[in-house]
Amino acid sequence: MHSSSFISLFTGAGGLDIGLESAGWVGRYASDVDPITIQTLKANKGIDGDGRRFFEHAVIEEKDVRHLTGAHILRAIGAKRGEIPLLVGGPPCQSWSSAGRQKGFDDPRGKLFSDFVRLAGELGVRWIMFENVRGLLTARGLDGRPGSALELIRQELLQAGFQTNVALLNAADYGVPQRRVRLIVFGYKDTEPLEFPVTTHGKCSGGRVKPWVPLSDLLASLPTPEESEIIRPTGALAVQLSGIPEGSGVKSPGKKETTRPGGHWGYKQGAFVTDPSKPARTVTANSQQDWYRDPALGLRRLCPRECAAIQSFPAGWTFAGKWVDQYRQIGNAVPPILGEALGRVLIKRRANERSDMVRHKQLEPLPPKLAAAIRYTERDNLRNGESRMVAPDRRARRAA
Repeated sequence: MHSSSFISLFTGAGGLDIGLESAGWVGRYASDVDPITIQTLKANKGIDGDGRRFFEHAVIEEKDVRHLTGAHILRAIGAKRGEIPLLVGGPPCQSWSSAGRQKGFDDPRGKLFSDFVRLAGELGVRWIMFENVRGLLTARGLDGRPGSALELIRQELLQAGFQTNVALLNAADYGVPQRRVRLIVFGYKDTEPLEFPVTTHGKCSGGRVKPWVPLSDLLASLPTPEESEIIRPTGALAVQLSGIPEGSGVKSPGKKETTRPGGHWGYKQGAFVTDPSKPARTVTANSQQDWYRDPALGLRRLCPRECAAIQSFPAGWTFAGKWVDQYRQIGNAVPPILGEALGRVLIKRRANERSDMVRHKQLEPLPPKLAAAIRYTERDNLRNGESRMVAPDRRARRAA
């Protein structure tokens, strides 16, 4: 049994696992409820990528985590309880995403973290890593208070023996050509906190920090898309996008709010022209990706292969299913380069592991910046909450 083995749940297309294995960890088990992502993992099992054969030692299973037990996982990989030090995963994020309906605990997917915690206990792991969208930081729990959903999750982990560290990390700060911010939770059962990786890149370079990797650098390194990969805008959208400068898009109607009488507007989904001089915007889990004004091919949508490269998947990584399935798998993944940065922190702790296991009695406070973000959301809700509410009669008309 390799001393730096890990178990992965909600594995998806394998981005986080690729990163961890690149950092020196060995994946022993990976599961997901989605049969298409399982096809992707099995199709890439043992693939050569950057000199490493990913998922070579992993048992890959299509399993619903709600029906999965630690005993089953340990039998499948031939291990005993407590032999695997690390459990990682990214339970579905749609429940907390600002791009979704933010149903949270009202959505069955919002409760899957409880099974993640349960399995951590049944497996006897020492550390966990939990990834989710940034919206979880300020999401409302059962009491309706911003930030209480994350507090409830951390309390449940504390009851299971895990103290937690929380951070919002931007993938661009670690060399990924994409501005992608995600919430990372480290859980640990010893006295020393798990620290987050130091950033290697920045919007403004200086000292030992390199500049962000622009989208243009990445696209220049990729083969020219085949004609079958090119999607061009049509109809009214083509007319609207023709006059849109890079780094902008078609605006959605602004919703008037108490402190924003002019409207709280945004960009329409699938109607943004990317600025290649910067890292790409967040790759999403749908087919409405940003448009790219290609000097040679004209205005076209970023294709799945390019989105996978933006996410930093190995060049040879293939994705099962139709384009819509590929975009979904790619957009839901953790960028492998970010996963590697996280894995290096964990592998360093593994090399200097303490023997003591501590029962933590109270939560460590959130970092000041994260606590301030929650307070800001609370204040904004007091000012604009009522104006954001949809009247019952309007809800009825919308439903009709």
